[in-house]
Amino acid sequence: MKLIDRHSSSFTIAAPKKIEATEKAVKILQNYIFQVTDCMLPIAEKVCEKCLKEKIIVDIAPFDLQIDGCDDLGDEGFVIAEKDGTVYILGASADGLTFGCYEFLEQFFGCVWLTASDDYIPHKCTVEIPDGYFDKQVPKLNYREVYYRNSWDPTIAEKLKLNGQLTYIKDKKLVEGHKNWGFWCHSFYTLIPPEKYFDSHPEYFSLVDGERVNNGQLCCTNDEMIAEAIENLKKFMAEKPDAKYWSVSQNDTTRFCTCEKCRKLDEEAGSQIGSIMYFVNKVAEAFPDKVISTLSYWYSRTAPKYIEMRDNVHIMLCNIECDRSKPIPENPQCESFVKDIAVWHKYCGNVFLWDYDIQFANLISPFPNFRVLAPNMKFFYENSVRSIFNQANREQGGDFWALRTYLLAKLSWDPYCDIEKHRQNFLNAYYGPAAPYIDKYLNTMADELEKTGEGLSIFGYPQDEKFLAKELMPMYKSFFVEAKNAVKDDPKLLLRVEEDEMGLVYAILKAKLYDSEEEKQSLMAFFRRVADAVKLEKVEEWKITVDMFLDSLNEPASV
Repeated sequence: MKLIDRHSSSFTIAAPKKIEATEKAVKILQNYIFQVTDCMLPIAEKVCEKCLKEKIIVDIAPFDLQIDGCDDLGDEGFVIAEKDGTVYILGASADGLTFGCYEFLEQFFGCVWLTASDDYIPHKCTVEIPDGYFDKQVPKLNYREVYYRNSWDPTIAEKLKLNGQLTYIKDKKLVEGHKNWGFWCHSFYTLIPPEKYFDSHPEYFSLVDGERVNNGQLCCTNDEMIAEAIENLKKFMAEKPDAKYWSVSQNDTTRFCTCEKCRKLDEEAGSQIGSIMYFVNKVAEAFPDKVISTLSYWYSRTAPKYIEMRDNVHIMLCNIECDRSKPIPENPQCESFVKDIAVWHKYCGNVFLWDYDIQFANLISPFPNFRVLAPNMKFFYENSVRSIFNQANREQGGDFWALRTYLLAKLSWDPYCDIEKHRQNFLNAYYGPAAPYIDKYLNTMADELEKTGEGLSIFGYPQDEKFLAKELMPMYKSFFVEAKNAVKDDPKLLLRVEEDEMGLVYAILKAKLYDSEEEKQSLMAFFRRVADAVKLEKVEEWKITVDMFLDSLNEPASV
């Protein structure tokens, strides 16, 4: 069936329900179809069941026009179907309908959603839909966040089917905060602030070395404290009634309570999560319609030998210590995490995983972890992970940030997707004629990492990495020379290549792999120029700015 035939069409876009979600959907379709084909499809005022042919119908559940197979869409699923000359895009919710529209544009019009500021829009004169086409998609993971500054933008987040971005649109206004979350994490002192309670109720707080302290945790087995925390949480919930997830979780310190009751529960569980879960279960019982989240992190990281959990509790499990050179399930360095997630898999059908996907100590330095992303995500899903926070770069940019965002988003929606197809689609759309050389660079560096047999730490340094050895640099550089030559007449594509080349230049400068002062100054000038062009701010999380990094390169060596 030809939807568009030589830049023209007899189709119209129609919505049985005239509501905000469908109004948004028809405009998305009309806008992008026109950009791709130069054909402006009209929007029908009414939908008549007797004249559905040659229409794109967009609808939100419950559906006014039934299509077989539209059950079990969950909260965010959608269906794209062709039946008797009509195209249907049907969503379980407003978000599901929006996701379906962007998926339809990807599949049939060839659009690729690159960044918050850029789409890839091809030009086509004809678009065909297979007769009887039916595609039903329901996300495997309920909560999906890729924590890059780029994906905080609500527009790119919904194009990539992410639902946990740091900002979102509500009532046509931009709202800051994790969507659907009341508290995010480390909330003990939000619920029971020590400045309000410690003087009058020191017993609410952790017993450390025989003394109650106001710079540690709560005494998680103190029932009076728990009752007060529940009352306080009710007030917070009244301020954010739409929030589904509420974190009741430890502070970012190890000073946990060692009172007799807390210690007994921890010993029985074989983990400090034992006393925490006592507290969390009580809160979950008070709010059965909410999801109560808690951390398995740092001192509570060890999975319990046995534990009881309410159905609306989920565990936020962190794998900060895992090596990223090989897939987690086959990596001996990740043995303890594999054991722990297997235990949680038995007790909790809703594990929230806090994963780490970049190099935090050197945000720009090459970090060849792309080959482990898909096998890791499959492993997570098969061990009850149903929510994921992919922690990446809170700063601007970083090593191949656009590609990593795209792939993590695709995997978060469907861990079993054809990730190589998505990878090639993105490379071709983002880099144009330079794509084959960028592909060679990434694959070659991954090969060199594998040859070393060494690990890949999220807190590593380029001077310590054998895959960044000096003898390999001419080969890596050659790929960027070819990539830049391929796009030398396209300033936008050239800058994209140069932004990713900055990672290699950073490694050379940081590890002092240059051969002369002249080469060093040339590399520094390149780094400065490109950093300014892409508005790069920091090369290390939280603190080391571009200026600080470049200035340090000219400091005299200490004796």
